[in-house]
Amino acid sequence: MKDWNSLTVDRYYEDLDGNNDLAIGILDIGRDIDSDFVAKRTFDMTYFYINRMLKMNLCSYVGHHKTVKEILELAVIEGKKYCMVACQGLLLFRGPSLVQKSVEYAEKNPQFFVVGHIMDKKKQHHYITSGAYPGLHRQYLFVNLNKWVELGQPDFDELGIFFDRKPKYHNIEFSKDTINSEYTPAWVKGAPGIIEPDITSDGSNWIDIACKHNIQIDNLDNDMRECKVFLYPYINSNKLEKVWHDKNNTEIVDSLEYNQKVWLRKLGYQEEIEKNRVYAFNTETLSGEGVRTGGKMIDHLFSAAAGFKPLAILNANGFHEGTTVHYFDWCEASLNYKKHLLETWDGYDLDVWLTENDLKYNFSSTFRGNYKKFWEQELKEFGGSLRFQSLWDRYRKLKHEFHVIDIVNDSDKLFEQINKYHGTRVLWTTNIWSSEMLHWNIQPEDLETLFLKFKAQVPNDLIVYGHDYCGIDLNDSVNGNFTHVRYKQ
Repeated sequence: MKDWNSLTVDRYYEDLDGNNDLAIGILDIGRDIDSDFVAKRTFDMTYFYINRMLKMNLCSYVGHHKTVKEILELAVIEGKKYCMVACQGLLLFRGPSLVQKSVEYAEKNPQFFVVGHIMDKKKQHHYITSGAYPGLHRQYLFVNLNKWVELGQPDFDELGIFFDRKPKYHNIEFSKDTINSEYTPAWVKGAPGIIEPDITSDGSNWIDIACKHNIQIDNLDNDMRECKVFLYPYINSNKLEKVWHDKNNTEIVDSLEYNQKVWLRKLGYQEEIEKNRVYAFNTETLSGEGVRTGGKMIDHLFSAAAGFKPLAILNANGFHEGTTVHYFDWCEASLNYKKHLLETWDGYDLDVWLTENDLKYNFSSTFRGNYKKFWEQELKEFGGSLRFQSLWDRYRKLKHEFHVIDIVNDSDKLFEQINKYHGTRVLWTTNIWSSEMLHWNIQPEDLETLFLKFKAQVPNDLIVYGHDYCGIDLNDSVNGNFTHVRYKQ
């Protein structure tokens, strides 16, 4: 499994096809959510994950709309082959993998209509759903646009209850196999005869249309399901609001819907381990941004204490014996790790050193069993073992300083250090501004305010690497005029 701690995850997806045949839109269900706060923040987070995929050119965003049809119509206008409908509250934390798996499914099944969560409501044993025609849960739909157009661009109907003039729908056949419960069959297709259900589900008309045209609809398999989670923001909305920032309120968290509960527990755990999390390897490419100093050697590098990215920046741009490296991190454990590595490691067999020392540190982006694999990848990017070791020897001899700084909430402290020095200065912030936890805890508008304060403090001659709060290259963001797309007029 790839690492998912980073917004960018560029390093693990360089081989993905970015041909961008896919549109994605957010289904706005705000009318169903009792809490205005939850409505807004679930929307923010759904867009946050979509933005990751946009940055990787895996899809095009067609906006947020109140109906599925509006989203699909815009996708058709954009000339896309497929459209992913993500309901407000869908957290695509492994979105790139879901895109990859969905497109692979489409290529193997070129005549498919839609892939989604098939719900055999009558097996949920609820009085409202007894005898209901099956439907497709609105949280996630992956649609073949050509087939949708061929079928007459049908609306995606919502739940209906009928006492007279019942609809006439095609009879159905379910697979014997289920995905993760008795009401989630692996597929549904047409069967002889017509039925008149008392109750229809969201998307029942799509299943009826598919049956009419002899099209089988498949359920999402478990690999696809593991790429996302749906928060069901219309359930326990007020409780969810209370614990959005108070993840340790176990009494309320434990009373939430299953997916809500699991997600809040996960975030709470991550938040706790972030206090001493160490990144031995980077979750982004080491040298993808290239040379930025215009041929000048770096005099002072200000860097997050993560992986070998600082060394890669120095190597790409050039450095000299008098170059100083200043590490900053709000996590003191990261600084201690970096100091320990510089003092004791000789530049050979990092996997061995990590194994010997991994009980001292909470390593992220890797685990004990794959140290060697990650280390081999590092050596490849640096041009082999001998070249790396020679570079490491030069690097260790430089002056290294360490600073505990939270650059998001205390940017003044960072620039106080930077402004002490003159010459060719370079800053690398990695993906600090675009991290998952930061966006969960701080609203985009507030994060934008913090970033604009940071941006205003950047000296004109400071060369920057990293990403802003929108996942945009920091160099472009500092020297341009980007705004979070959600808040553009």
